[in-house]
Amino acid sequence: MKKLLAMLMAAAMLVSFAACGGNKEEETTVAPEATTVENVAGEVEETEGETEIVTEVVTEIVTNADGETEIVSEVVTKEVEKATKDNAKKTTKADVKKTTKADAKKTTEAAKEESKKPSSKAEIVEYFNTAVNGVKTGAKAVNQKSIVNYLAAPTTIGDGLKSIYNMLGGDDWLDKTLQSNSTGAATYTGSDIKKNFPVETESWASKLTADDVADAKCTESNGVYTITIKTKADAKTTSVQHGQGHNPKVFSVVLPATINDNIPGIAKGITGDVAMNYPSGTVVVKVDAATGHVLEAEYDAHWTINFDKMNTALPFATKFTYTISW
Repeated sequence: MKKLLAMLMAAAMLVSFAACGGNKEEETTVAPEATTVENVAGEVEETEGETEIVTEVVTEIVTNADGETEIVSEVVTKEVEKATKDNAKKTTKADVKKTTKADAKKTTEAAKEESKKPSSKAEIVEYFNTAVNGVKTGAKAVNQKSIVNYLAAPTTIGDGLKSIYNMLGGDDWLDKTLQSNSTGAATYTGSDIKKNFPVETESWASKLTADDVADAKCTESNGVYTITIKTKADAKTTSVQHGQGHNPKVFSVVLPATINDNIPGIAKGITGDVAMNYPSGTVVVKVDAATGHVLEAEYDAHWTINFDKMNTALPFATKFTYTISW
């Protein structure tokens, strides 16, 4: 409708100018205080070349020399460059095509990477098992940064031992004693990897199932997965072995038999058999998403020695930190 209206106005102005052009005596001098009311765009004629014809109708209210006002309209036709429409269209298409192609490639790669990343608890545990078990079968070297023993929580000391324990320094003394028996840097290769990388002495590093795990997370950054496994706690026991329960399936925890077999007979009459329980522990590994190789590993294992005959519980923990070479 606006286009049709502009055409009609242009036609009417042309007829008006033609009529006025035959009578030169009626020409009017426009006063300098003329005020523009509106500019209405007219028909746009597109050409096949690089230019186009644009027609505009300009209408003004002016005051003549006698102080009278009148409406004066003028049709202006001009040729302008036609750069905008076609060239902009080509440029836009080229840019969009180029950008879309690059973005699509990145999106596809990201989608593939995302599809490989384990998401459910069961998938994460399975992926974790494959990765850490691969350390024992394929790693060139395991670089131990440290193994730190520490007191994980306040102890419970029976009345028969409390005075002696407090005289030695209590929990502060025990924590310092544990930490002083920590281990520093070491590098393991060949069969030594099996002996020292958790689970120590075993040919495997994890036998966890989803039922052994309280929580499992996997995040990705720059092609590296960070997997965090939190185990379920184990109840007190005197007979658990590696590969049983929850925590002994992934941690190098102290086993009940290890302590009971080394308590002298006389002392055992006082202490009785030791029972162990294993609070929830955490493993964090960084895995190269492209190869599935473990790059770093940190184990925080918790184990509590229970001397039930003496009403004593010692909540210990050990933190293992490694980097892996392939």
